[in-house]
Amino acid sequence: MEPCEGTGGGAAKKPKPSPAPPIAALGDDFLGEILLRLPDMASLASAALACKQWHRVASDPAVFRRFDALRRPPLVGFLLTDRGDMPSPYRSPNLFVHATRNPNLAAAAADGDFFFEDLPAVDSDDEEGYDWDEWRLRGCDGGRLLLSRGRDGLDLAVYDPISRTAVFLRPDGVFRACTHVVRYAIVVDEADGSFLVIGFDIRGAVFSSRTGKWVKINMERVKLEKGDVTYEREIFDTIRSFSSDGMAAGRFAYWRSNTKKDRHFNPVERIMVLDTTTMEWSVITAPFPTGESYCVADMPEHGGLCLFSSKEQCLQLWVRNSVGGWVLKKDFSLLNEWMKKIRRAEWMKRVRVLAARAGYVYMEFWSIRKANSYFLVLNMRTMKMSVFPNNPEDPHRGPAFPFFMRLEPLLGPDEDQNVHLDV
Repeated sequence: MEPCEGTGGGAAKKPKPSPAPPIAALGDDFLGEILLRLPDMASLASAALACKQWHRVASDPAVFRRFDALRRPPLVGFLLTDRGDMPSPYRSPNLFVHATRNPNLAAAAADGDFFFEDLPAVDSDDEEGYDWDEWRLRGCDGGRLLLSRGRDGLDLAVYDPISRTAVFLRPDGVFRACTHVVRYAIVVDEADGSFLVIGFDIRGAVFSSRTGKWVKINMERVKLEKGDVTYEREIFDTIRSFSSDGMAAGRFAYWRSNTKKDRHFNPVERIMVLDTTTMEWSVITAPFPTGESYCVADMPEHGGLCLFSSKEQCLQLWVRNSVGGWVLKKDFSLLNEWMKKIRRAEWMKRVRVLAARAGYVYMEFWSIRKANSYFLVLNMRTMKMSVFPNNPEDPHRGPAFPFFMRLEPLLGPDEDQNVHLDV
């Protein structure tokens, strides 16, 4: 009788496992998914040194953008201005609130020029009037500040206050030659440091740092929402209703109609939006009453353009439905025990929504009686909130901008060289 298999006569040999494929056999897509799971940018930079393939994949702008979006944004602090939404350019911010517990970010930003002292012709404020030779803050995104100088705002600078480098440009011949007010915004591509400067009065134009040129855009192509009458006169009046500068939200630039002061004449809050991937302009109507604080967010998990608004001490997330309407996705109270105590003790009444990025919402909780305030950073995944106190002697009720450290690309020339462009 033959022995049973695996007994007596010697045990059957186990098949040898197939050897692991060499690193070089990994496809770029699969390797990119692996690199996205690294904990931080330093680890990604180290992995990029392993071989030519790893360096190529880690340096891919698409991988870089996804890597950035999956990490906590590198918040350094908040820039505050002392003017509200007015047709004239804003004054320089005279307050920067450091808001990071990361020692590396704090050290990098410790010597940042957040008051533009290294830029030419920066003079102190004139208490009696308005100094048009002073640089004024117009926008902030991706570690860059958009500044203007002059009554017409035709001297522009895109400034990196950490490295103290700037790109200077003038929109000569782009907008009207007479005295005018252009509403600007800046959108920075985190993957390569390039940027767009968008402006419009009656006509619109976009400056690209990649080409070094302004391109005019016909504002008659602005898309109004369904049901709106798209007569030329209404488009003209709609564009003129936007009197403040714009903000960046991912791939979007947006302008708020600022109808809080004009709510009795125009009870509808409208938002001008430019999608920088398609360069399409549109005007949308907010799903909440005028006077509520809100921001636009770019959230791919919810279909792209979304809105965060505050109602008293509640935060609301609005997303688009299948027919283009707005749906309230989330509505939750921010009043934890700390906020309840501060609300009573310091008359903290209003929550101002500043920005939303990569799963975090940035807000200001300020008093109706005192100058001080608190900056709030809410993690939407864990619902945990970080608090950073702001203790100024004077109130700052103008636009406030979260300032994020720009992550350096792993490959490519430095885009931050000093350049003076007259185009």
